[in-house]
Amino acid sequence: MKNFSKLVFTVLFVLAVAPAFSQFSAGLDLAIPNGSWSDFWGTGFGASVRYEAPIQEKLNWTASAGFISFSGKSYNFGGFGSITAPSETIIPVTGGVKYYFQKSNGGFYGAADLGFFIANNSAGTKFGFSPGVGYRLEKFDFAFRFNAVSDLNYLGLRAAYIFPGK
Repeated sequence: MKNFSKLVFTVLFVLAVAPAFSQFSAGLDLAIPNGSWSDFWGTGFGASVRYEAPIQEKLNWTASAGFISFSGKSYNFGGFGSITAPSETIIPVTGGVKYYFQKSNGGFYGAADLGFFIANNSAGTKFGFSPGVGYRLEKFDFAFRFNAVSDLNYLGLRAAYIFPGK
């Protein structure tokens, strides 16, 4: 419950300080664990919200929060039985920058986020970095990123709807 409260507070704070020219998006996330993280957990699914506002032409700052739920993998030890890792939920709360290569708020972009990744079962709260690339249409944003979070590394795909600014 404490982690959910942090997520709600972060989202409300971002919405309260949003200027009129900002953009807000909500999306679905797919996460593919990698490294030792993939030994125990399968593909993750979740949702996220993102706030984006311009710093200068083609360069925006971002704030994001969401959740991703990973299913635990099962291991069979033959006559000794089997075990299944518990499911794991990660709540990423990040901030960063996004640079558009073609035009302001459109086309291909590169992004980088820093933030906290709160895991409910295995690892507690970790600090992480997420470089990524994406493509933005008028009302949709598609992104691919690598989330480097200590022992919780995963590849992330996001498809989001962009709500019109005020």
